[in-house]
Amino acid sequence: MKSPNVLFGIFLTFALAIGIAACSQTDAKVEGQDESPATVPTINVRIEEVKPSPFADAIQVTGIVKAYEDVMMSPEEGGVVKEWKVSKGARVARGEVIAILNDDVLRAGYNAADAQYKLSALNYEKQAKVFEEQAISELQLKSGEYNRDAAKAQADLLRARLERAHLKSPINGILNDRFFDEGEFAPPAVPIAHLVNNSVLKIVAEVPEIHASNLASGTSAKLTVDAFPGDTLYGKVTYVASAINPNNRTLPVEILITNPGNRLKPEMIARVKLIRASRRGALLINENVIQQVDRNRYIIYVENQGKAEERVIKIGARQGNLVEILEGLKAGERVIIAGFQKLVHGQPVTITG
Repeated sequence: MKSPNVLFGIFLTFALAIGIAACSQTDAKVEGQDESPATVPTINVRIEEVKPSPFADAIQVTGIVKAYEDVMMSPEEGGVVKEWKVSKGARVARGEVIAILNDDVLRAGYNAADAQYKLSALNYEKQAKVFEEQAISELQLKSGEYNRDAAKAQADLLRARLERAHLKSPINGILNDRFFDEGEFAPPAVPIAHLVNNSVLKIVAEVPEIHASNLASGTSAKLTVDAFPGDTLYGKVTYVASAINPNNRTLPVEILITNPGNRLKPEMIARVKLIRASRRGALLINENVIQQVDRNRYIIYVENQGKAEERVIKIGARQGNLVEILEGLKAGERVIIAGFQKLVHGQPVTITG
């Protein structure tokens, strides 16, 4: 007959075995519950259908309006201003006399030289006839000829100096300013008048170095001026510098435009768009919906049959806040423009708005 202690040990072992089996079954049920599939949440989104649009691939820079011709005219020889023939602000033609310096001394000198030339010419004609009769030597004839030529050269010199006293406009334009009054002495090589041609203007701008390879003479330009924000002007690039400005790493360019009514004035600020290319059927989306996930990898999300579809895209040029999509998107597809921040590929979406 077994003792009570042995019976108690057998009973305790049996009870522990039953408890361990029950715990194992409970754990198995809990683990099975964790492995059941979780419900994937649906995200509310807004979409926009992509349609082909006109697009201009443009570089936008700031430029300064300059007169096409801007001349600070100076007398070659100094003199007292005798008379202004043109008032400030008046239009002048190329070659028109705008001012006369005191020319009394020069005129007297020219008249004397011209008279000397005429006398020398007459003397040479007489000597030539006498030479034909062999009354003088050839040396005497040549001496008369050279005296005539020297007198003519002197007369031409003084005539040129006399003409310099009559200051003529080198351009067609406007007399913008006069720096000396009548009676004042105007030194040589010092500006006496400022002339500008405003009928044609040039816009001087600087383009960032990165765009240097895309610019050439003949590139179309679209401009607006701060003083006349409602007006749009069109011109063409007429000059592209051959070297980069080392101070700011930009490429200087000039755009030629007409100036109807002479409304634009030099030194005004202009907003310039240099049109590198234009297309009628470009696919454009807002830059805010594009996500950069790697150095050169950009993605967007497209709604397709109630789910978000991730697309890797290739971006092109910009137009304001719009970006041209070169690859990864087709016309008619619906781009998710709101609610895309937490999306993953294949996630269910609900269209709102």
